[in-house]
Amino acid sequence: MSPMTIRQECYACLTRLIDQTVAQATADPVLQAAARGQAEAVLAAEFSPAAIPAVIANRFHSVIKKVTGNPDPFRARKQQETELARTLAAQQLQRRPRQPDDLLALAAAGNALDFFRNTAAVVQDMVSPVIFAASDLNAWWRRLHGQPGLLLYLADNAGEQFFDLPLVHLLRDLGWQVYYVVKGSPIQNDLTREDLAASGLAAALAPVVDTGAATVGLELALTSPDFQALFARADVIVAKGMGHYETLAHRVEARLFFLLQAKCAPVAASLGVPLGAFVLRQAGR
Repeated sequence: MSPMTIRQECYACLTRLIDQTVAQATADPVLQAAARGQAEAVLAAEFSPAAIPAVIANRFHSVIKKVTGNPDPFRARKQQETELARTLAAQQLQRRPRQPDDLLALAAAGNALDFFRNTAAVVQDMVSPVIFAASDLNAWWRRLHGQPGLLLYLADNAGEQFFDLPLVHLLRDLGWQVYYVVKGSPIQNDLTREDLAASGLAAALAPVVDTGAATVGLELALTSPDFQALFARADVIVAKGMGHYETLAHRVEARLFFLLQAKCAPVAASLGVPLGAFVLRQAGR
């Protein structure tokens, strides 16, 4: 595993994300044009060999929300994905054994949610058996069967909470004090407290904390002091999704584990896995 390196193809992907976000944010063509123009200017200014795609996205998402006056452009999309995930997770829990490795695989399958991909492809990945192309499973279980302590579970997309819940319960059964971490306010299709409450799982996943920030992935310097203190104290951190991988892959910390599907070529190359592969990797390995 090596830190995520931005590629020229990321520019086209980020441009597509701008178009999708603008279309979700407003139907007003004047506002769309203004938001798209300002967001593309941010992309052009921020794109460089040292940049992180998720960080660039955070910058232009802020601009789009401000120009359109829409604080949560993906609200409707998140609601749709949440209902899809609710149904699929229930089906998978009926079909799959509930052994520890199966619950880890189920949580990974939830990360197939992706507004860039067509629904049929997403569903196929979410209901198919998960085979990890890269896995630090032994290191994962050694860590978890050691002395229990504080564990942060960094959630990703709205809807994945249904796939995360059984694993979170397992971790708590092992004695870990698990905090389920959501975003401080809306960003892209990432899970917030409001989304979690609307899904009916806030109590089941409690205690829930938020980062105090609206960022794809985790820009630690932008999070609240309380969250920074919690992050520093954590004995284990589970970071779901590509955004967390992009923003945290530079950290060499045995306590940090990435759980994701590699849904783009640059992330897959960084992890040394095929496109679309599922991964459990310990940071620095």
